[in-house]
Amino acid sequence: MHRYEGQVFENQHLVLDEGVFINCVFRNCSLEYSGGDTYVQNCQGEGCQLVWRGAAQRTVILLQGLGLLPPPPAPPAGSPTRVQ
Repeated sequence: MHRYEGQVFENQHLVLDEGVFINCVFRNCSLEYSGGDTYVQNCQGEGCQLVWRGAAQRTVILLQGLGLLPPPPAPPAGSPTRVQ
C-alpha cells in the first residue's frame, strides 16, 4: 500500500484503492474507488467528485435500489452526458 500523510492534493485524479491517507486535504480532485483496501483518517475534501468503479459501484447501486442511499442528482439542463 502507498502511504500519504499530511499531503495536499489539488486538481488531480486519485485512485484510493491500495492507499493510506492520513491528515490529507483533497481540493477539486476526482477520487476513484473500486472497492479495494484503503484507509482514510482525518482527511478533508473540498469540491471533489467521487468516482465509483467495479465492486464499489455495484455496492452504491445496491444501496440506491434499497433506498438507503439517494440516487445521484440529475445533470444540469444542457450539460453533456457521459456514457460509461
